[in-house]
Amino acid sequence: MAGCYIGMYEIARSGNHLKQIIGAVTGLLISCSAAIAQEPALHPKLTKEQFLSFSAGAVVAGMYCGKLELNADFFAGYQYGTGIYPPLNPYFGSEMARLEKEAKSDLKSYCSTARLMFYKGNKPKPLVAPLLIDKP
Repeated sequence: MAGCYIGMYEIARSGNHLKQIIGAVTGLLISCSAAIAQEPALHPKLTKEQFLSFSAGAVVAGMYCGKLELNADFFAGYQYGTGIYPPLNPYFGSEMARLEKEAKSDLKSYCSTARLMFYKGNKPKPLVAPLLIDKP
């Protein structure tokens, strides 16, 4: 995309006839808009409540789904970036208790859903966040 700005500057600086400049600028604008459209979309940011809820779900999955554990790097990065430490938040505790009951009622379904939503190894990516990894 930086090339688009440089190309438009060069055309404006060259002193060509007005029709040539308009044609070249139009071509550059079309190619630049196509380049911008191809850039990958950014991941949506999680709200504090969403992250606490998803963290609780991942912790429960780590406790009950035998082959999964928490992705400590992701949690540490989130904590470092936001200052939020889920285990100290009351919402996290209540959400974890609710999700633990849900997991106990249908463990197989809970674990498959947790893997779909949080497993780091999903291709192309987990639906929510890479909160779970394989146990060694």
